[in-house]
Amino acid sequence: MKTKLFLLSMIAAALASCEGPMGPQGEPGAPGEGVNWKILYYTVRANDWHLVGGENELNSYYMYEFDEPELSDFIYESGNVLGYIILNSGKSNETLSPLPYNIALGEGSGSNEFLWTENYFFDYMPGSVAFFVYYSDFNTEIKPPTCEFRLVMNW
Repeated sequence: MKTKLFLLSMIAAALASCEGPMGPQGEPGAPGEGVNWKILYYTVRANDWHLVGGENELNSYYMYEFDEPELSDFIYESGNVLGYIILNSGKSNETLSPLPYNIALGEGSGSNEFLWTENYFFDYMPGSVAFFVYYSDFNTEIKPPTCEFRLVMNW
């Protein structure tokens, strides 16, 4: 009896699991959603950084702005822009670090220690992108080094 009941259950399960004909194709996704992207590279040379504020004054910082026609109103309003600093560019240990990038630094001179943090970040608007460097101690008499950046835009 158990064998007949088991066999009947197996036949019923096999018949219930059969697939029917394929249904109609669904609606396509919204055009352009998540499929468009562009990568842009920028280099700010050490001599190109512009000091905002006075040398070694409180709230002074460095910046450089690029005209960027690829940054459209549409990307600004509906897209996403990610920024990276490229460290050790062209070397075997090259890395991308997302912006903002903060690094604590220090150096000694005799029995004195000098400690500070360098803060790199960016902002953008339609038609331009700007990169910034802030020093925690506002010691802006020395310009930042040449820096390479990467932007990834998607929309």
